[in-house]
Amino acid sequence: MKRTFFVLGTTLLLALAFTIPALAGGWAVITLDKLPGKVTTNQPFEVGFMIRQHGITPLSGQSPTVTAHLASLNESLEFSAREEGEVGHYVAEITLPQAGEWEWSIAAFTVNQAMPSLTVIDAVPVANESIKPNLSALPLFIVGFGLLGVLGGLFALQKKVRWAMALVLAGFIVSGVGFVSAADQPNVKSEAQEVIPVTGESQVELGRGLFIAKGCMLCHSHAETNGIREFGVDMGPDLTNYTASPEYLLLWLKDPSAAKPETLMPNLGLSESEMDALIAFINSN
Repeated sequence: MKRTFFVLGTTLLLALAFTIPALAGGWAVITLDKLPGKVTTNQPFEVGFMIRQHGITPLSGQSPTVTAHLASLNESLEFSAREEGEVGHYVAEITLPQAGEWEWSIAAFTVNQAMPSLTVIDAVPVANESIKPNLSALPLFIVGFGLLGVLGGLFALQKKVRWAMALVLAGFIVSGVGFVSAADQPNVKSEAQEVIPVTGESQVELGRGLFIAKGCMLCHSHAETNGIREFGVDMGPDLTNYTASPEYLLLWLKDPSAAKPETLMPNLGLSESEMDALIAFINSN
């Protein structure tokens, strides 16, 4: 009997050892403002995030650190974050020196939360613009030269010079060629501004990344993300095999309290594209 009580007592103490810190406020959820997007080597970029105690209350006065690791490197890189903006919001400036698939996480308030992996690419060298001839100015030069010919021809015509009319006609022809050439020049600047990089990432893949980055995986179990989380409270339903209408999920993601007034799920201020990607991920089962 004593042995039985000893085993039960030990089990109870162990259970309390793991649950008391959580009940006492020893955990938080880190929510990334947005996914970093395109990252190039040796180019600093900023990541902003919120720290919420129990996933709800913003926490100030923290000293978060961002740790990044590349398999081919022998060490991890660590970056400190500073508090900036609203209460509980922090910003870290990160520079990654090598191309590859980086794993990274944010540690704050006893929690080390994994983030979606970062694909870092080498920066594309920029050609030296100073050695390139400015061909776009050539048609304007031709137009100007032709107009000078016309003016010169008209002046010579007043002086009753024999070849004046020929000079006027030649000037008009040269100016016309210049105008046509200028009209055919491509608008290089506007085309360059309209180029949109294509990552090839599907809506479901993007949604999975947001499910991790927004801290959803700490409160919701999901087979696609459970493997990378170090801590989870599973306060919400298991979403592994969960599906629902896009309209219903949109209501929850846009304003959880409108869907259920007593819910503990916070409003993360998601954009429309982020909500669409998360809905695609949740319904991909």
